Amino acid sequence: MAKRSYFNSLRGKITNRALVLGILPIVLIGILAYAGLSRLIQEADQGLEESRSELLDKVVGANLSATANRVVQQLDGFMLERISDAVTWASAPTVISAAREAAAVHNEKGLPDLTIEEVEAQFETQKSLNLYPVTDKYLRTQIANSLHFGEVFITDEFGFNVALTNPTSDFVQSDEGWWKTAMNNGISVGQVEFDSSAGIWSIDISVRIDDDLTGKRLGVMKSVLGVSLIQEVADRRANEVSGGTVTVANNRGLLLAETATRHDEDRIMNDGANLNTVSDSSIINALQETGSGYTIGDTYVLGYAHSAGTDLYGNVVQGFSGFDWLVLVQQPTEVALAPIRNLSQVQANLAESRKSTLLVIGISIGVIALIALMMANMLARGIINPLNQLQESAERVAKGDTSRTISIQSNDEIEDLAKNFDRMRNSVAILISRYKKIQGERRAS
Repeated sequence: MAKRSYFNSLRGKITNRALVLGILPIVLIGILAYAGLSRLIQEADQGLEESRSELLDKVVGANLSATANRVVQQLDGFMLERISDAVTWASAPTVISAAREAAAVHNEKGLPDLTIEEVEAQFETQKSLNLYPVTDKYLRTQIANSLHFGEVFITDEFGFNVALTNPTSDFVQSDEGWWKTAMNNGISVGQVEFDSSAGIWSIDISVRIDDDLTGKRLGVMKSVLGVSLIQEVADRRANEVSGGTVTVANNRGLLLAETATRHDEDRIMNDGANLNTVSDSSIINALQETGSGYTIGDTYVLGYAHSAGTDLYGNVVQGFSGFDWLVLVQQPTEVALAPIRNLSQVQANLAESRKSTLLVIGISIGVIALIALMMANMLARGIINPLNQLQESAERVAKGDTSRTISIQSNDEIEDLAKNFDRMRNSVAILISRYKKIQGERRAS
């Protein structure tokens, strides 16, 4: 009988079916587990992205915008207080009397009849007549108590210096814009500029000195307010934002405070560090916007706010539209998302679990396939070996050899089949024996 191929043989069929039956369940379970885990990861990714967007949008952005607003409110409030301080100082009795009396003295000396150049020539080194030491002391005391003012001085109605805390660059102030504005409007508030006499970046607050009895305009008091107060406010607020920085710039984009560089003097009010020249669209948009808000970038969240305008300052300083300062509060996205960092770790763990699941499924399939193969071979041997014995016996019987008995001890249907086959062999042997006997008798007769 021709030998069958492996796949057409009973051994091959048993082995293949055993492999299918062993591997198929684990494959199906693995597919379901992998699909379920993938879906869980997808839902986790979606949930994390929603949490990230909601955290940045509704929490971080809003908080940074609120912080920028608080900085603005604090700066506006501080500036209003300092303006009020200047107004109070200008109405002090010693200041009013010094301005009134100095005008008479200067008039007696004929200074109003001279040109500015001639007057300056007389006071090239001495910038006042030093007639009012009590007023000088009063002004120095106010500066010492206020801390942020760099200098204060007063002039009479002609613009000549009367009392001062520090020497000024000029004796005559009547040709200065701030002096003219204050004399005409009652008060003048400048923008941030460098004051050479005080040696600081400062804001001029100039207040007209009026006679409290007659209302006559007696002169102007100029106070020089340093911008260090802006930097102090920025530092305090920056400390409230984890990993955050605070930047304050004027309406031209020049820096007044920058906590990220610790207010580097080389960058303050330097055109080389102008915010209008940066390539960051978020900052450019903040400069162009009004009010407050926030933007979410790739690496940071930015809250911004603009200082108050005429609606706040107009009631105090006629015609003054405010400083139009911009406050920027930045926080790195990585720091801002720290509250959901554990969720990101869970997401990473799920992704790692999916890889591990795939590996476990692969190993399980390999192990089960090996076990199934071994068991199939054992099963095949238990079935095929007895069948081979039956096949050999059948071939012998077919050739007329009925001498060998068949003995298979499998305790199953194959053993029953072998016993029945052996009985058939005995029957065939008897028939053959009888046939031979009959044939012998015939030949003998």
